[in-house]
Amino acid sequence: MKTVLLADDNPFILETLAVRLRDSGTNVVTATNGKEAVDEGKRTHLDLAILDVSMPVLNGLEAAERLHKIMPHLPIILFTSYAEALKSRINHAGVIAIFDKGSRLCDLISAVDECLWKKENLG
Repeated sequence: MKTVLLADDNPFILETLAVRLRDSGTNVVTATNGKEAVDEGKRTHLDLAILDVSMPVLNGLEAAERLHKIMPHLPIILFTSYAEALKSRINHAGVIAIFDKGSRLCDLISAVDECLWKKENLG
């Protein structure tokens, strides 16, 4: 079973995404700030990380940079209300995609499934 780190400081978003990912057969570990996300990355073998950009303690971009140093091959998806402003950082620190929080949840879930499938089949 693949493991996805989901980090968001909004409890509703965190729980909604966690339930959807678990329903699709994914093991989910959660964090409510960037520091917790990095700490979880040190403890757990992760196949993918989904990080909110605006989080307390350590924001998602900073957490992505730290996770990338720990696990250089970890794909990271940023999930934010400011997707357009961050498009220029798409290849920064392992970031493979940026999703706007206003986008359809099924599009994010499809991207997660595709990423995990590629990782499984490419090694």
